[in-house]
Amino acid sequence: MYEAYLNSFEDYGPKTLDEVRKYLDRTKKSREIFETVSEYIPYGVNSNQRFYPPYPIYMKRARGSSVWDVDDNLYIDFNMGYGALIVGHAHPKINEALHKQLEEGILYTFPYYLLEELTELITDILDIDMFRFSNSGSEAVMFAIRLARAFTGRDIIIKVEGSYHGTYDNVLFSIWPFRGLAGPRKMPVSVLETMGVPDAMEELVRIVPFNDVNPLVDILEEEGDDVAAIIVEPIMMNAGIIKPENGYLKSLRKLAYEYDVVLIFDEVKTALRAGLTTASQIYGVDPDIITVAKAIGGGAVVSLVGGIEEIMSLVGPTESIRIQGVVHAGTYNANPLSLRALYVTLTEILTEDSYRKMLDMNRKLLDGYTHLLREYDIPGYVEEFGVSGSLIFSDKKVKNFRDLMNLPSDLWYPLYYSMLNRGVIPMATGPEEMWTLSVQHTIEDIEKYLEALSDSFNVISEAKRYIEEW
Repeated sequence: MYEAYLNSFEDYGPKTLDEVRKYLDRTKKSREIFETVSEYIPYGVNSNQRFYPPYPIYMKRARGSSVWDVDDNLYIDFNMGYGALIVGHAHPKINEALHKQLEEGILYTFPYYLLEELTELITDILDIDMFRFSNSGSEAVMFAIRLARAFTGRDIIIKVEGSYHGTYDNVLFSIWPFRGLAGPRKMPVSVLETMGVPDAMEELVRIVPFNDVNPLVDILEEEGDDVAAIIVEPIMMNAGIIKPENGYLKSLRKLAYEYDVVLIFDEVKTALRAGLTTASQIYGVDPDIITVAKAIGGGAVVSLVGGIEEIMSLVGPTESIRIQGVVHAGTYNANPLSLRALYVTLTEILTEDSYRKMLDMNRKLLDGYTHLLREYDIPGYVEEFGVSGSLIFSDKKVKNFRDLMNLPSDLWYPLYYSMLNRGVIPMATGPEEMWTLSVQHTIEDIEKYLEALSDSFNVISEAKRYIEEW
């Protein structure tokens, strides 16, 4: 099985083949675990994105900016929990807070006293009127859409092609659709990304391209009376990093007002990434509802939905047939462990000084990428948002998903294996993913990354030449 996978890289040149062999050789215990657990757990992982061929690395501990796998290989981690761990691994202040909370209990299912301090803190940072805690970004999006439908009395959702909003049925459309099914660039069709979702759900989802309001206008003119919400990442963070063009987000805001549609900003990945703020505030556009997760919890299981009082005040129990509320519930919502971690993250760890240091290190990393792309004559550029960045193999700026879909991804795996073999997890898994810095990364970590990257570019430069000749 592994020999066949190795042979699939024969056309990439001897250096890539050598890197794949090294990966197989230095991760033997991970391979053994994978072979055992995949008999009981599909693909050996508990989230599809964590699998990559031929098998993923299995980790056993983490601290600071580093993780260790079961073969005792050390890696400097720039995945950082798909962007959730801006505080880094096992931060001493979070460890202390969680150890204390363990002594006081981890689950009450009664409201936790710390909510009193958190309400003002959260509403000030996120610039919202009201909010409710949940556990994951997917849950937050699910609840946001329910709120929008309750508020408008409508059903249709408009989402952006190439945006990922979690695993809720309503948004599992056109995340990475096959080219032959996606429809015209200017008017994409809804392409279901999974089995198990009723066909009827497709009737409730419309797809539009990022950075182009004209298709959105066409949909609103034709079906505006049936549209409940427009959901969008203010910056696309699951298709590399694609920023909004000037005026795009403000046009969304204007159209949402004009057609009485709820504007939802999914800031699961963008909130707190460039400071104690949101992309909404940075771009000066106020959504009606915002979803937040990942960085806000310091690695703990927590998310939230917030927004304007007029919508959020709909949440509550149904008292009678005439007084109905929007259901929001969960055994683990706002549990003490998560709220402790969140509180310490926002009040003690994510300071202005910590962001300044992370942004400076990210700039050094971005400059290193740019230099190597030029040195090795590889078409590409890097894009950043705050403490994160992405590598895009294109000599032209990517403005939407279709631009990204048409790019080759052949060089990503040689780069990834090469970096892993040199003790660096360069980014989250996949050519569409990003890297993230944490408060516990050091300038030495950046230098180690760039040293490994230089070696890795030597590998992908040969791979590029072989692929072109082939």
